[in-house]
Amino acid sequence: MRSVECGIFGIVMAGLVAALTVPAEEPVGLRVARELHREGDHKSAAIEFRRLALESGGADAGGYYWAAAHEYRLGRQHDIIGKMLDRVEDANPSLSNQAMLLRGENALDTRQFSDAAFYFESLFADKGADREYRDYAGLRLAGLHLRNEDPAKAREVLSAVQDADYKQLGAVSVYQAGRDKSPTVGGFLGLIPGLGYAYSGEYANGLRSLILNGLFIWGMVETANDEQWGAFAAIIFFEITWYTGSIYGGIDSAHRYNRDRLQEAEKAIMGEASFEPDYSVIPSVTLQFSF
Repeated sequence: MRSVECGIFGIVMAGLVAALTVPAEEPVGLRVARELHREGDHKSAAIEFRRLALESGGADAGGYYWAAAHEYRLGRQHDIIGKMLDRVEDANPSLSNQAMLLRGENALDTRQFSDAAFYFESLFADKGADREYRDYAGLRLAGLHLRNEDPAKAREVLSAVQDADYKQLGAVSVYQAGRDKSPTVGGFLGLIPGLGYAYSGEYANGLRSLILNGLFIWGMVETANDEQWGAFAAIIFFEITWYTGSIYGGIDSAHRYNRDRLQEAEKAIMGEASFEPDYSVIPSVTLQFSF
C-alpha cells in the first residue's frame, strides 16, 4: 500500500514540476502585433499593443505602450505618440530613457527642433543611461547644434561620443567651412530670369526659366508688331506669372540649398546610427543599436 501511495505521490510531483517548467503560452494578441509589424501595418500593430497593455496592466503595460508609440511613429501618426509615452512613464518609470529617446525622435519628425534638443540633451547628460543611448542621443544633439548654427558645440558633443569618428567630426568642419545662400540675393538676381536659380546651383531650373521667359518676351514683341492685342494681353499675363516665378524661384532655391546643405551634414553625423526594438522580449523594452 505504501509503495502505491509513493508511486501516486511521485506522479503528482512529476506533473507539478512539468507544469512549472512549461513556459506559458504568449498572448495571441502579441503574435498578431508582431505579424502586423512585419507586414508594415503599423497602425493596426499599435492598436494590438495598446490592447495588450490594457489587458496586462502593471509594469508590463509600460512596455506594450512603448511598442504602441513606436508603431505609431512608424505609421507617421505623430499626434498620439506623446500620450502613449505618458502612459509608459506612468506604468513603468524604469522605461524613462526609452521614452525620452522616442520623444526626441518624434519631435524631430514633426520639426519641433527645440523640443528635440531638450530631449536628446537630457538623455545625453544622463550618466546613468546606457552608453548606447547616450551616444545615439549625442549624435542627434550634434546635428541639432549645427541647425542652431553652433558648430563648436556640435564638435564638443561629438568628442564625447564613443562611436564618433573622424568622418563625423569632418562633416562639422565641412559644414562650418561652407556658406549659406542668401534668399534676398537670390530674389534680386531672379530679376534677371534664371540667374537666381543659378546662384544656388540649380542650373537646369535657371536655363528653363531663361528659355521660357525669353519665349514669352519674343511672343510679346511679335504680337505687338502685328497689332494682335488680344494675343499680346494673354502672353503678357503669362509672362508676368513666369517672371515673378523667376524672382520667387531665386528665393526658394536659396532656401533649398541651405536646407540640403544642413541635411547632408546631419546625415553624415548620424552615419549608420539607428535603433530597433527587440519584440521577441516585449513587454521588456530592449533596443538594439547600430552605429
